[in-house]
Amino acid sequence: MLTAESFQMPRRFLPLLHKNLDSLTRAWVDSVYADRRTDLASILSFRELVECVPEITEELAGLLDAGAGADETREAARRCRDHARARFQRGVLIDEVARELMLLRNTLSEFLWQQAPGLALTEPREMRDAQRLTAEFFDELIAQAILVYASSLRPVVPTRTSVWPPPRRGRRGGP
Repeated sequence: MLTAESFQMPRRFLPLLHKNLDSLTRAWVDSVYADRRTDLASILSFRELVECVPEITEELAGLLDAGAGADETREAARRCRDHARARFQRGVLIDEVARELMLLRNTLSEFLWQQAPGLALTEPREMRDAQRLTAEFFDELIAQAILVYASSLRPVVPTRTSVWPPPRRGRRGGP
């Protein structure tokens, strides 16, 4: 008898994305270079631009293969937070990070539609679910980028002395 623990979804997305990583990356880079709303091509080297793609696609493939829920999707996006940190440190604007992630999402979504027959998705619902999960993952990646930029751009508040954590007071109100 099959139980929830013994049933495992077939790993069909990870091998597919690994096999097509170069062509996916080229298609995405072409869309980034063609998009005039960013300066990514002049800010980042080719290597710096594409170094995030394997990690992001691997996280996405894992989510798709597992049929992940919202919690797993958020956690996967948190694991990819270094992408936004690296972009921030290189002077990429937050709207450019969002734009590149949107372009990557579009590239991957188009790829999934093209590959649907080979994925043995038997019902249209399965492709819809894969597209929905892809969109949710990229929404979470953009949210993580916003958090990285917001926390990195907080103004420094000067103080005469900085004591952290503050001293605890005793039960009777004394130090």
